Amino acid sequence: MRILFWFLLLAAAAVGVALAMKISTGYALFVAPPYRVEVSLNLLLVALVAGFVGAYVLLRIVRRAMGLPDEVRAARRRAQQDRARAKHDAAVVALLEGRYGRSRKLAEEALAIPQSSGLAALVGARAAMETRDFGAAATLLRRADAQVPALAVPRLMLEAEIKLAQRQPMEALAVLQALKKEAGLHTAALRLELRALQGAGRYAEIPPLVDQLIKRKAYGAEEGAHVRAAAHAEELAARAHDLTGLRSYWNRLSDTEQRQPRIARAGARSFLALGGDREAAELLTRSLDRHWEPGLVELYAACRPPEPTRQLEQAERWLQAHDRDATLLHALGTLCQRQQLWGKAQTYLEASLALEPSHRTHLALGELFRQLGRDAEASAHLAAALKLAVAELDHARD
Repeated sequence: MRILFWFLLLAAAAVGVALAMKISTGYALFVAPPYRVEVSLNLLLVALVAGFVGAYVLLRIVRRAMGLPDEVRAARRRAQQDRARAKHDAAVVALLEGRYGRSRKLAEEALAIPQSSGLAALVGARAAMETRDFGAAATLLRRADAQVPALAVPRLMLEAEIKLAQRQPMEALAVLQALKKEAGLHTAALRLELRALQGAGRYAEIPPLVDQLIKRKAYGAEEGAHVRAAAHAEELAARAHDLTGLRSYWNRLSDTEQRQPRIARAGARSFLALGGDREAAELLTRSLDRHWEPGLVELYAACRPPEPTRQLEQAERWLQAHDRDATLLHALGTLCQRQQLWGKAQTYLEASLALEPSHRTHLALGELFRQLGRDAEASAHLAAALKLAVAELDHARD
């Protein structure tokens, strides 16, 4: 339809021009003595139109010719950009495939092409980091095209990861602080900060960070609780030389956190190292009332609070619900032996041995019989303890 329309329009125009030229009988006279030129008005109009069209075409040709160098340069730039983009894309694919050497090579080839993007420098730096060539990674990140504001966040993320891979958590935290000023910390940056805090031993700062990660769905509630408990435990262990600091940190924990076995174990060990046997026994009692764990029972038996009778009574109350627990029976035997209740100590230790033969129970019985002057029985238990200990070592070695 469009072609038909233009054809009809052109035909109508031709008819109109033909009629106009037929009707027009005028002429134009050009005089330049001694010359005199007379042409019809129709011919003059045709000549003027033809001259205008010719001049227009000539100007377009000249302009096109003058713009050719710019067009050639633009075409070359586009070709270079296409080559750099192809190299960059291949480098990303190789990086995702785990072919880090090839990825770095392709990224460097892309960077060697003019008009390449600084993003290729980040890809190369990541590949270099994966091969632990940290010097090359740092060099790539220092390139001017990698320093553009648009790449600030990924560049700082990579710098922080490189510092962590080099076991420089404090430097990584400094980079993450710069990242926070640049664009705030997103979820991946928070994960990096968590790793950096763990590496720097700044465990007290981890629980609030874990709460943020849980809110952002990066951690589930159970996983977050595990990481938080591990951080509290490490911080308590780090305060094993500062009783005031240890008490202060312990009192800041919620009742639920204090009762968690991992946290209670770390707190008890630190209190025991500082002579706080009474506090260690109390916190272990509260934890065992909520979460029964044999390892905590062993620690409870290692405590020497000022009231040993009360400690023994508490352990015997647990026996009502855990009468088949070999660790508890061993702990009761240890507590009775400490108070010179020889008969009860022997009964508890032999009951523990009947449930679970172990070198430590044989050793405790051997020590008990030696104190009672029953050397033959003591020697038998000590020999059994040695045999079991050697067997356990061989099993661990295998």
